[in-house]
Amino acid sequence: MPRFSVAEASLWGCQFVQFLQDTGREQTSLRETLRTIYNQEFRGRTEARTPNFSCMLFALRTTHQVQVRGDLVKFKVKRHVVVADQYRRPRSNAQTSVATSASGQQLSSTPQMPQRYAKQWAELIRGKHGVEITSDYDQGNGNIRFPVVPGEPRTVAVLVQNRGTEVVTLQRFQAQQQARELSFTDEQGAVQGQSLLLHPGGMYPIQARCLTTCNGHFSAVVSFEFTKEPDVSFSISRYVAAIAESQLAKDLGPSAPFQPYEASLQRHVTVITEDGIPPDSSLKNELEREIPLGTYQYPKSLKDTILLGPNTSASSSWAAMRSLLEAPLQAENYYQKFQLLLHLEEIQMEVDIRRYDMQDVTMVQERALLVLDVPGVAENRPSLLRGDHLFAHLSSERDHSPLVRYKGYVHSVELDRVRLGFSSKLQKKFVKNLKFDVTFTFSRLPLQVQHRAVVLAVRPGLSSLLFPSASCHKSLFSGPFQPRWFNRKLETNEEQCKAVTHIVTGVSRPAPYLIFGPPGTGKTVTVVEAIKQVWTCFKDAHILACAPSNSAADLLCQCIIKDIAPQNVYRLIASSRSYREVPTDIRPCCNWDDEQSSYVYPSKERLSHYRIIITTLVTAGRSEELGLSPASVAGGPRAALQPGCGSRPSGTQLGGVGGGQAAAGTSLLCGRMRVKGRRGRMARWGRMLRTASLRLSSRLVSAGFAPGFFSHVFIDECGHAVEPESVVAVAGLLAPMDEENNPSGGQLVLAGDPKQLGPVLTSPLAIQYGLGTSLLERLMLHNPLYQKSSGGYNPQFITKLLWNYRSHEAILRIPNELFYDNELKVCRSNGLDIRNLFCTWEELPKKGFPIIFHGVCGEDQREAKSPSFFNTAEIEVLVHYLKRLLQSRGRGSCPSVSPKEIGIISPYRKQVEKIRKAITCLDPDLQELPDISQLKVGSVEEFQGQERQVILISTVRSCSTYLQFDQTFRLGFLKNPKRLNVAITRAKALLIVVGNPTVLSKDHHWLRFLRYCKEQGGYTGYPFEEEGTAEDRLANDLQALQLRV
Repeated sequence: MPRFSVAEASLWGCQFVQFLQDTGREQTSLRETLRTIYNQEFRGRTEARTPNFSCMLFALRTTHQVQVRGDLVKFKVKRHVVVADQYRRPRSNAQTSVATSASGQQLSSTPQMPQRYAKQWAELIRGKHGVEITSDYDQGNGNIRFPVVPGEPRTVAVLVQNRGTEVVTLQRFQAQQQARELSFTDEQGAVQGQSLLLHPGGMYPIQARCLTTCNGHFSAVVSFEFTKEPDVSFSISRYVAAIAESQLAKDLGPSAPFQPYEASLQRHVTVITEDGIPPDSSLKNELEREIPLGTYQYPKSLKDTILLGPNTSASSSWAAMRSLLEAPLQAENYYQKFQLLLHLEEIQMEVDIRRYDMQDVTMVQERALLVLDVPGVAENRPSLLRGDHLFAHLSSERDHSPLVRYKGYVHSVELDRVRLGFSSKLQKKFVKNLKFDVTFTFSRLPLQVQHRAVVLAVRPGLSSLLFPSASCHKSLFSGPFQPRWFNRKLETNEEQCKAVTHIVTGVSRPAPYLIFGPPGTGKTVTVVEAIKQVWTCFKDAHILACAPSNSAADLLCQCIIKDIAPQNVYRLIASSRSYREVPTDIRPCCNWDDEQSSYVYPSKERLSHYRIIITTLVTAGRSEELGLSPASVAGGPRAALQPGCGSRPSGTQLGGVGGGQAAAGTSLLCGRMRVKGRRGRMARWGRMLRTASLRLSSRLVSAGFAPGFFSHVFIDECGHAVEPESVVAVAGLLAPMDEENNPSGGQLVLAGDPKQLGPVLTSPLAIQYGLGTSLLERLMLHNPLYQKSSGGYNPQFITKLLWNYRSHEAILRIPNELFYDNELKVCRSNGLDIRNLFCTWEELPKKGFPIIFHGVCGEDQREAKSPSFFNTAEIEVLVHYLKRLLQSRGRGSCPSVSPKEIGIISPYRKQVEKIRKAITCLDPDLQELPDISQLKVGSVEEFQGQERQVILISTVRSCSTYLQFDQTFRLGFLKNPKRLNVAITRAKALLIVVGNPTVLSKDHHWLRFLRYCKEQGGYTGYPFEEEGTAEDRLANDLQALQLRV
């Protein structure tokens, strides 16, 4: 038998690792599996003599290219790191400018405008033929900015200087549609059109004057047109702006000039990874795993196709990809299309996570761990959970190739501090103040679970759930359904009664039943009542209740255990969730073990004794890996569902969440999730919640529960989940009705609102081709059973809830008109109606109309490396209203209101950050208020599903040049009606909107809202006229002006 040196065996080992990569199995880590691949596949590819597996593995260990721990083998893989940004890929000329503007260099000061105008502007402002335009307030790049004080006129000089050797004539001075607060004068009438000779060395002043009554940004583009002999004409332009701002706005201004994000996205780097030390697992997991979870890696060729674009040698691959994307979704291409969409999303996620990377940062050593400060991790920017990992390499080695990087596992996250386990090799190198570059990653588990769900979805029978065509018209009751209502209020709500009745009788089967729940109409209340009725009426029913987020699943549990004893309910929670965040009233029925101080996952047999299991969507997917079959349930195979006696259970009532309470969310100071009350359930808490939730549903799928085990699957807030995420709770868990083989087949219930925000995605291609469309929305858009006819919706398949219990009638009117066909009705209150509390507040422009639109003429600003916008003029106004609300203490017709009853919404992360800074750090009056940390400031997504007595909204944008930019990147309020709908409908009693009316009016939804506020007397602040802003005028002028050089 030939003997191999370590070097020779190591070379064969490297070839084997490459073979694993080429065949998509580089994640394989079991020693015996690798041995089988090596002996049966790899060695058979060559006739040359090769070392045996043990010899090859020993050589790789000796040369530090592999780590072996027991039966686990981890390769230190060398690979090229390349990411493919779908926003930067080659496109048509019309689209290229938009993509370029996302990262193009901005002007050094206002106005900030896309790259496509920068060259034109540079030519316009350039001095020509010895003529220069100067000012004491010149900020560079053709910008003249000077401060003003409201109520005090201010004049500054703009000087025209002839530094050449020939006479020139100023033929015309033109101010392009300047703000009404800004005017220009001169002594010899040049502003009125008189020509003026400028001799060499001559200088002539133009006076710019501003008088304003309010803070803001008031500007104009001015053009100086000249002639000189013989027959030469040219022009020079300037952007002149007067800025009126408070000290607060100055303190909130840009911390550093804006620097566009410039990642080396196409740089090839060879890396060698040193594995770290994962946290110890004390998790007690008795839950079987019978259905494996694959890796579902995207093919390298797909990334290459995106990198090369449609107009290259890869055009045939691009055409094939686009053909599948554009094909209508149907049962025949269901798996293939969603697999491609999920791959596209993952590829873009790899790009976006790079924005969180850090350079030249230090860590602190605490025993065997290193501690890294990660600003924003408390808000899941980026999301890091126990067990996740990141990579770090020495900053001094960043240009090395190969680059040695160290994999650090997250052991714990405490506010902004992350405790990491790195290899002993890095620990030995570590010294105080050693600098690192840090690269973040994301968990692939949610993607893997969704991939598996769409694979399982192609099994026979599920098409009747995903592509329903008819009902079998078979009721589970022989006679009429006569319920004893748990929630007596439902008796007076026809739509809610109708929905519960159709769900319990099962008349839509095998088609899903849909609950279309506009804001504040009691959608979750309806779902909970239906669950309780099913539990009561069918003694052999097993119910799976799911939601996309932990907070939504918690709410379901809280409401259910009000009437059903906790011993009948099991709340399955992911191990990555902090137990401190679990509401105390559901802890008796969740999977936390006090003795072990950890979460446990009971066996399939034990879980089968619970008739109601509540999980997040991804957790449900794990039950298939378990293998629960009807025969494994006590009593043997389940017979057809038979109605029970209908008696009301007398279970223990725990402090469940009632209607109308303020919700949880991020606290202002630390940004941590806290479930404080009723509507906190809905905030899509970044990717953290999706990851944790998908883990739980997937556990049930992984366990191998037979498809017939669950008789009913309820998915609340279905509109927030991508379709594969919802399918996780269905594929492998629910057996659809079949008249011949499964007449008592299960009922799927989907509840949500397609008019509100859907799932948060990153890939423009995935968004464009349908991944952002939830299962609920797809059925309502494209399936005839769920579409509205002249007579309304078919109640056999869908119910639209109509009675709104949340908002004042004035607040509800525009969303009702724009999104809900004017069908929503305000439910009257018999007692004190909190919706009327602010109708006499002295700050209202019109008493009785609890809406304020405060017009502001601010400016869009960005700072440092953040691409997000902020607007300090709007923050000034927000702080004014906030202080009047919180300092009133019941005076001035303003009811006493606490910080937790107020919410502030803005669509831009940087504006949220600046508002928080103003409240907690800069305004002394607000800082001293008790419980100010309970005031929530967040994005629209963070407020979805929540409500507050008072909502303040900052729209931020003051330049419509970026409207296409916002639409392309799914930012802001404009061009996104769902975001507008969610923001407005959070308010119960008072709505205050602060924004630039001229920009907002360019969107027809916002224009309708603005006109409504003006008609009803609720408009105040900067006068609203439907005309262009200064930045818009600049963009127009750049296109209109004739450049004469």
